[in-house]
Amino acid sequence: MAIFSSPVFLLGSVLVTLWGALFHVLLGKRFADLVLYWFVGFIGFFVGQAMADILGFHWLLVGQLHFLEATVSCWLAMLIARWLKV
Repeated sequence: MAIFSSPVFLLGSVLVTLWGALFHVLLGKRFADLVLYWFVGFIGFFVGQAMADILGFHWLLVGQLHFLEATVSCWLAMLIARWLKV
């Protein structure tokens, strides 16, 4: 399986943008926070995607995208970034 095939990357980028914006609406204060959360969420999302693919998890797949694992790692990365920022 290709971890970063074009449809996975495109859908993942859209989801990361959505999650980063939602996180910023809930917990962000400045525009710089939005950029930070988007960047950290992007890294966390695709690390979760890669780890789920490597470990062979197949819970809640959307095509080749590991939706659950990638989303959880994205939110964890953003929470850690917020915790370290404060």
